Amino acid sequence: MTSEQLSVELGPVGAAYASCRRRIADLVVDLDAGAADRAVPCCPAWSVRDVAAHLAGVVDDVLAGRLEGVATDPWTAAQVDRRRGRELTEIVDEWQGLAPQFERFLDAAGPAAAQAVADVVTHEHDIRQALAAPGARDSDAVAIGLDFIAPGLRESARQRGIPVPGLRTPDGRAWSEPGDGASVTAPAFELVRASTGRRSAAQLRALDWDGDVDAVLAAFTFGPFVPAERDILE
Repeated sequence: MTSEQLSVELGPVGAAYASCRRRIADLVVDLDAGAADRAVPCCPAWSVRDVAAHLAGVVDDVLAGRLEGVATDPWTAAQVDRRRGRELTEIVDEWQGLAPQFERFLDAAGPAAAQAVADVVTHEHDIRQALAAPGARDSDAVAIGLDFIAPGLRESARQRGIPVPGLRTPDGRAWSEPGDGASVTAPAFELVRASTGRRSAAQLRALDWDGDVDAVLAAFTFGPFVPAERDILE
């Protein structure tokens, strides 16, 4: 069965993940050693090869039931360490071989599935930024990723007692309610990048805000994410 035939059987979340996977594979599979070892500015401790190792490792760990410490730094670091010294093509082949089974159950997995899509699409664009290869900014995976990330950012702000930013896209999607602080309007791609530490404070301030951006800026430090120290250009 071809990957295209398999995609027909997938629900929207699984299909979004699969599309990301194929795009990433196409980007990296023919890289030479120098490009494979290129640093990924949005993941400062990782190279392109390491990001691929993490993505393959997530699928391997989930399918093998290695879920202790899931999504923590030690969990992801172990994925990269286990693949240290392997060729990028070998890592991509591992991911391609395991992922179809993983993708088939995503649409029944609830919020964890949306988190997996948010992770893979975030890293797709991290790799694209490192390789100066932009694209796929309006993918289904970007939309699903934002659906997962936006409520998490807002809930984190509520729990910390800081002003909650409203998030809006030009096509009318919105995460906002009365009593919010300032609201920002930007394409889904930009909101995903801004909400996952892929924009500096200066870049956050430069977005299209209605209200006092400085009052809500602290909301963009949540979970593992903090604004980038320098502008991320992509």
